[in-house]
Amino acid sequence: MSEFRRLLEAFQEARERDDVKAAELIAAQCLVFAARKQALNPSERLRLVKEAIEHEDAARWEQAEATRRGVLALAETEGNQAIICKDHMDLCNLFTLSGLPDRAIQEARAAVEAARKSDITVLLATALGDLSRCLLAKGDIASAAAAAEEAVQNTPPEKLHGVQRARALLTRARCRMEQGQAPEAQCDLDVAWKLLEPMAEASIFAGVQGSLALWWEITARNRTESKDLAGAAEAWGKAVEFRRAVSQLPQLEGPYKYFSLAKTLHQYSSALSAAGRVQDAVHAFDESRSIHEKIGTDRDPQQTP
Repeated sequence: MSEFRRLLEAFQEARERDDVKAAELIAAQCLVFAARKQALNPSERLRLVKEAIEHEDAARWEQAEATRRGVLALAETEGNQAIICKDHMDLCNLFTLSGLPDRAIQEARAAVEAARKSDITVLLATALGDLSRCLLAKGDIASAAAAAEEAVQNTPPEKLHGVQRARALLTRARCRMEQGQAPEAQCDLDVAWKLLEPMAEASIFAGVQGSLALWWEITARNRTESKDLAGAAEAWGKAVEFRRAVSQLPQLEGPYKYFSLAKTLHQYSSALSAAGRVQDAVHAFDESRSIHEKIGTDRDPQQTP
């Protein structure tokens, strides 16, 4: 048995017995193992991915796209639908980052198509979740809700996939809120919390920390709808804490983690302002704007809290 396979099986066993500390330690070992293997066996794909990240770090969006297209072309030559799906999702993220939502939706749809061809239900659920979030951003609630529902149905019930199931439920909860289905949305939030809360202290897991941030963001929106402005500001503050934790994870490369933090900080600023905490609102807004300027995504510098 290979060392990496042994680590993966040990990770699965730790997750099954809810040993979060052991799972976190094994995950760190997996990251080290993968990094060493890549260093010993560099590939053209890895070279292009690193080049794309460098362009993204410098906000060179056109160069980043061209390089990402090169990565996708390699995958298409190999015919690996799972990798093709991943590459379309990366392009989707790039277009979201660079402010091109229509193109982001195109790539999200292409990712879903590739995922269907791969016959990997977990991958399909992830791609559908990305598509739903893109459609939500464009205001196509009905299509977003349909994609979110399919994502939930395609997420395996096993404990190993608990974080992914929580993510799918959170996406559906957001859609249900937009459709005025508050009780159903709260039900999804409650189930997602039960899946995520036992792993909340596992700071190395970006998926867990990001999903907890999303849980608090949706909760904040729910509290805003209920006119609980102080509670909404508190929830946005919790979301910022988790987004900040993700932004500090060294295994995540590129500007995306900072972009998510900046967006959440901006929402936090608005919530603080609505709750009458003007000085705190200005501080959160200034940090958000500073991050956007640093990563080259400051598209509306005149907006204030």
